Amino acid sequence: MKKAKRCLIAVVSGVLVASAVLSGCGQSKKEVSKNDDHLTVYLWENRLMKNIAPYIHEQFPDQDIEFIIGNNDTDLYSYFKEHDELPDIITVRRFSGTDAQDLQPYLMDFASYDVVSKYYSYAVQYYKNAEDEIQWLPICGIPQTIIANKTLFDQYGIKIPENYEEYVQACQQFYDNGIKPYSMDLGEDWSNNEIIQAAAIGEFTSLDGMEWRNGAETAADEVKFDDTLWKRIFSETSQFLKDSHFGKEDINIDINTGTQMFVEGKSAMFHGHPTVMQQLQKQMDADLIRIPYFSQTSDESYVYMTPSLNIAFNKNLEKDREKLDTALDVLDCMISEEGQKLIADGSGVISLNTDVPTMMQDVPGLEEEINNNAVYIRYSAQKSFDASLEAVHGLLSGEMDETQAYDTFCSAMNRKDPEEKATVNFENEYSISLNDRNGRDAASSILTTIREENDAQLALAPYYYFTSSMYKGECTSSRVGMMTAKSSDTALYVAKINGKQVCELVENYLADADENFYVTNKYELPIASGMKMIVNQEESGFSLKDLTVNDKKIDKEKEYSILLTDTTMSVLKKINSKCEIEQLKETTLSSAWIEAMSKGQQPSAPEDYIEVEQ
Repeated sequence: MKKAKRCLIAVVSGVLVASAVLSGCGQSKKEVSKNDDHLTVYLWENRLMKNIAPYIHEQFPDQDIEFIIGNNDTDLYSYFKEHDELPDIITVRRFSGTDAQDLQPYLMDFASYDVVSKYYSYAVQYYKNAEDEIQWLPICGIPQTIIANKTLFDQYGIKIPENYEEYVQACQQFYDNGIKPYSMDLGEDWSNNEIIQAAAIGEFTSLDGMEWRNGAETAADEVKFDDTLWKRIFSETSQFLKDSHFGKEDINIDINTGTQMFVEGKSAMFHGHPTVMQQLQKQMDADLIRIPYFSQTSDESYVYMTPSLNIAFNKNLEKDREKLDTALDVLDCMISEEGQKLIADGSGVISLNTDVPTMMQDVPGLEEEINNNAVYIRYSAQKSFDASLEAVHGLLSGEMDETQAYDTFCSAMNRKDPEEKATVNFENEYSISLNDRNGRDAASSILTTIREENDAQLALAPYYYFTSSMYKGECTSSRVGMMTAKSSDTALYVAKINGKQVCELVENYLADADENFYVTNKYELPIASGMKMIVNQEESGFSLKDLTVNDKKIDKEKEYSILLTDTTMSVLKKINSKCEIEQLKETTLSSAWIEAMSKGQQPSAPEDYIEVEQ
């Protein structure tokens, strides 16, 4: 997408609300501002900010739409709802109906709108709540399959499996030849969640399995389990672990270790979606192919599918038809062919929209499953990840048999969360929304707190690492953590550069943050601390007019210590490759913020860090 074109589009949008010179000092007039007439869209990770947000702006240049980063947890939106600030559009990836029970009265029912008719029936079967409402919709599916090193199979004369029996034989042959059959990253919770459902995929797709799933998705309190069904599920899970030659040593295999084993040819199979396979193919001098997951009870095979994101609308949108129409336009844009590709980050997208043809042409190996609609949508209740990890690790370690693992899973799924004590009592409220100076008070407060904790004089960070307003009153550690983008966290760095280089850093960030993402509208302006940016808004975007420190022009010769994130560090490296940049070991933006607030101290006051001139 061309930069000039995108910037021009953003200016049209920005003109709707910009006027003359926006400036001021001190805090915004409204401590926490309610949503105004522009549409607010929360996206669960910053990759989506870089992919789908610019595309939507391009499609609707005259609409005032703000994209904010969120977290992959419906509790973030429960937090907003408790303070009457639920955004217009919300998205998460890890989701089940049980996770969003408290949000149900505040979400719109899609069932009476045309958009539902565009979905395949199998795609929405688990999205109906107990009242038969459809308050959430999946956007598109990403196929998650076994990735096999065909070159290694051929080298050892091993047949590519076409059913479960042949999969077991292939694993045994590799094991006998000293090759690990499957290097699944079982140190990660998502892989344990996957392995239970993939190992017993025939059970989950059976009538009993679908009946259980429907009940689990609409459970208001405890998730009830069918003992007969679930004992079979754990029997097949245990068998799959044994047949794949997984053992105690696999408990600690993380994503990096599992990937490296596969890349180095130390294992014959790994798992992942099409983008992962493309990345692996670039690293390997081998022919890679996809293998679906096989039922242990029949000759059927299935594609294990992960929704790229799940979306819901604030019910209040129905009070404003014009705003609702814009929201529905955004949704239509997301489920279009190009929208789905951008959200799924490439090819290999299972379209859930009947109006969009299959996008699996470039993903060979799954033709039969796709043609037969043999697609299984994963169950991803928040608690199912930890529950799966406990149960599978128990089986791998030998500390649990199948029955004990099942009991552990059930117990973890219905375990009451301990009442979390407050770690801080906020005395002030700061909004994540733009104030009348085009700054974000909550983000400014967080960044300034972290900067001061690390004894840096200045700081510069993208807006998309900050998610939530800060509300008066007691706040728990988990809620504190939700104020930054834990799903898209960043390492922290410190560099020492002079004032001239600081100006160059800000200039280049405004002009070219990275190869895929540019500052195209006021909502995307960066967050600064310890300095104030005076910015010009032009037809081509934004440019730096001046920088001040303590109300004086920055000293171009003076050396400053500046706190940076991944993105701003990368910009600095591009313009000053010889600059010494120190990473703060084992410290991220989220962890630094949580640590600061765990001391019970008040966050720093927000700064007047930006002034935009048109």
